[in-house]
Amino acid sequence: MKNVLVHLLKMVILVAVLLLVGFAVKEITEYRSQYFKFPFPDELLFLYPLIPSLSGLVIGVDTLLRERGRSGSWTFNGYRLIFLALPALVFCVYPYMPWGMSWLPKGAVYLLLTSAPINVISGVLFGYFVITSFEKRDNEGGVGEMKQ
Repeated sequence: MKNVLVHLLKMVILVAVLLLVGFAVKEITEYRSQYFKFPFPDELLFLYPLIPSLSGLVIGVDTLLRERGRSGSWTFNGYRLIFLALPALVFCVYPYMPWGMSWLPKGAVYLLLTSAPINVISGVLFGYFVITSFEKRDNEGGVGEMKQ
């Protein structure tokens, strides 16, 4: 019964965060359509596409909590950050970059990078990849030694 309540609580928290993120994006979008600017200083413009990352962080918390229960020391998976999180970040913030990416082809790649659903999905993935980059490694044995 305790397991069911824990999963129910996680689901409620996830739905609440998704609703808050959706509400924030909707309100900012409505403000932009009325006043043709963001409701915050231009220096903070880069934070707008990262709002969906909060959802990814919440989704990844379950994995982080499972890692907490394992034995070993905390490490950071840099490869996951470089090869998964950074490309997702580029897809997420591309439309809001102040400089042009003229070296990119102007066909399907440009449409893909400026697509609103792709930006939101990549923002969620960015948050998930960042939080799941923290993991535990066993302390038993040395580097390169095999367990028997």
